[in-house]
Amino acid sequence: MTYVAILSTITNRLEMLNTNFTTFKTAITILLFGTITSCVEDYGLEPSLDAYALSSKAAQNCDTSFPNLGPSATRSKTCSDVSNPVNKGTLDCRTTSYGGYSNSDDWGSYKIQGSSKRYDGTETRVERFFNNLNRGKNKKTVLSGYIRIVDLSDKQTCVMQSHAGGKIVAGEEKGNDNRSAQFLVYVTKKGSNEARIETHRTSNPYTTTTGGSRDVKFFRNLNLRENYPFRYETGYDSNSRAYSKLKIGSVEKTFTHSHTTERVYTRYGAYGASDNGDRTAHIKFKNINLCR
Repeated sequence: MTYVAILSTITNRLEMLNTNFTTFKTAITILLFGTITSCVEDYGLEPSLDAYALSSKAAQNCDTSFPNLGPSATRSKTCSDVSNPVNKGTLDCRTTSYGGYSNSDDWGSYKIQGSSKRYDGTETRVERFFNNLNRGKNKKTVLSGYIRIVDLSDKQTCVMQSHAGGKIVAGEEKGNDNRSAQFLVYVTKKGSNEARIETHRTSNPYTTTTGGSRDVKFFRNLNLRENYPFRYETGYDSNSRAYSKLKIGSVEKTFTHSHTTERVYTRYGAYGASDNGDRTAHIKFKNINLCR
């Protein structure tokens, strides 16, 4: 065998070794990634906020302009927003001098205090809200970020809700005007270091002429003063029927609705506190986006 032939044979063998080694590295990487992923799922670890942000913002438009206060909120408001809020949305503030909104580093802080006073008919609330989503096939809004439950009163507090508006166009009470929230997320004190999350889904609509009722379900427990990523989706499916989907940490559920309205919009913050006993509640939100 000539010198050139020997050199060519050696070169070919080295290239084969390099190819096999690259394939081996790829296989090991895939195996390790799959193992890590399955461990996260098996042990119920909370996913990072990055995963929520990517899923919420991908191929969607996120709101940068926000609505004005309605007549009722304007008449009964007790405080104004800060000049540069770290959270997004229009502030609806109706509470005592204890409460209100403030920036707390990169968190938005919502404090309320319950009392016998009502604000144009509503309980104490410090919330933010966004523009309407009009009904249509496969249309939705997605609210995402972090939530931290700092303190709760002796009564449950609503931290997220979708308020359905206009006429009911399908389902229960079709043809009537809707006048209340369609879906709400409530937190209740459970001992000194834990909170219970419940979902309240309207089963019998509240209209301008009739009362209504809601179906209450346990969602999960949260530790107080800990940070949890969340994703709240609401809108209309491929048949233009209303639905909601909630994910907090590693727990996710989808909800169908008994009625569908012409439009819907999302609120978050703190709404409702006890009128006596322990009357204060404090909720924080971070990295908020509402995308559609």
